[in-house]
Parts: sequence; C-alpha cells; structure tokens
Amino acid sequence: MQHAARAEPVTKTLTAMRNPLVLFVVTFCLFTSLNAQSYKSSYTFQKTPYPVASIQVPYEEDVVTEAVKDYMTGKGYKDSHFKDFIIFRSVSLENGSSGFTDAYFNVTRKSRSEKDITIISLLPVKKGETLAPATEEDSSHINNSMVFLDSMVHHIHHYSLTQEIQASQKLLDKTKAKMISLKNDSGDIAKKIRSYEGELVQNKNDQAKQTQVINSTATGDQDALAKAHKKMDKLLDNQADYEKKLRNYKADLETNTKDRGTQQTLFEKESQSLEALKQRHLSMTK
Repeated sequence: MQHAARAEPVTKTLTAMRNPLVLFVVTFCLFTSLNAQSYKSSYTFQKTPYPVASIQVPYEEDVVTEAVKDYMTGKGYKDSHFKDFIIFRSVSLENGSSGFTDAYFNVTRKSRSEKDITIISLLPVKKGETLAPATEEDSSHINNSMVFLDSMVHHIHHYSLTQEIQASQKLLDKTKAKMISLKNDSGDIAKKIRSYEGELVQNKNDQAKQTQVINSTATGDQDALAKAHKKMDKLLDNQADYEKKLRNYKADLETNTKDRGTQQTLFEKESQSLEALKQRHLSMTK
C-alpha cells in the first residue's frame, strides 16, 4: 500500500520543533504545521489506486490515529475497522448537505526516517457500499474531503500536542522521581561511609591498646598471650572488613554521583522540551 501523492512542502519534523533554544524555530514550525493544507493524492489498496484527500501533520502515527477518532466520535460517529482503514459511516462531508458518505481514513507515518510526520488520507465511499474502483462521482467527493480534512486539522494539532505534553510531563516526573531517589540513596551511602570510617578509627585505637596489652603481658603467661593475640587477630579481621566496605560504598557513591549528573542533564533537556511544547500550545490557543 503506497501513497502516490503530489505532496505540498512538508512541515518541519517534530524533532526540530522541539528545539527550545530558538523560539523563532518553534513559532515558525507551529505556523507552518497549523497552516498545512490538504491535497489531492492517491492511495493504493490491494493493487488498486483510489483518489483520496490527504494532509500531513508533525506527530507520531499512534497519537494522530487517536486524534482522528477523538474528532469523529466527538461529532457522534462510531468507528469500525477494515484492513488499514478506520471507517466512520454516514458522514456528512459538507456542512448543510443532505448527502452522506462512508469515510475511510488511513493514518500512517510518512516514512521510517520521518516517523514524526504522519499522513492522514480520507477516501470517501458511497454510503453502504464497499470499496470498488473509483468513478467520476467518487473523484468529485475529493474536494469535499479536502475541506473536511482542513476543518479537522486544528483539532488534530490540539489533541496531539496535548497528548505529547502529558507524555512529556509524565516522563519529566519520572526523571525527577529518579533524581530524588538517587539523592536519598546518596545520603544513605554517605551516612554508611561516615559510620565505617568511625568504626575504622575506633578499630585502630583498639589495636594500639591491644598492642600495649601484648607487650606488657609476661612471655611466660602463654594463655594470656594467646588470648591477647586472638583479640588482635579479630581486630585485624574487622579492619579488613571495614576497609572493604568503605571501598564498596565509596564506589557506590561515585556511581551515584555520576548517575545524578546524568539524570540532572536529562531532567534539564526534558524540561526544555516540555516548555517548548507548552509554548507551541500557547501559540496555538492565541
């Protein structure tokens, strides 16, 4: 299934539109996408070309699909599905018209390399009929279909952008929660490091005292010497254990610090992206 479209100039990709560093880019892209016009195109289904009205919008396919459904259900139409089409029955494509058409929508990304650009195609089919090779009468409905797409595009932008803002906010909240968790972990690790550093200092003091005990014990008192050396061995084992734990916790703290830096950078980037989306949404509502 392919589009053989005589496409008008394509709007900027969403990636470019998300650049928060240059407000002009955001404004320009918003103006371009909001003023995108539908055009006559062709859609090939089961090796048969059909005339369609198409329009391109700078959002991902899944979001645009839901936006189309939201617009149509908001007007009282129920959706059904056939192959790659979303179908709404008995649609009035022209205001005030008594004629009704079954509207076959196909929503697909433009290409693999442009997944943030989606093409909406509207194929008008006579009410109650199945797809058949196009006739002149079918082709005459394309102009009405183009007008219909133009009338719904603002809703597509508003819905899609709102969904992106919500997703961006959710991602930002998740990143912030991760930052808080890392900060709390950092405090816990630092507390353990201080504790073991204190234990190590005390251990070395105890070793010094135990050395004095050993030196002052008479060489003939073998039981006392054995007991003193056994206690010293225990202190030495504890020292090795404390030093190992300190190395591990200091390594954990270093990793935690790096992770916090990474999350902070990510948080700032996501905050900028969210702010850019909000600016676009604000410009759209003015």
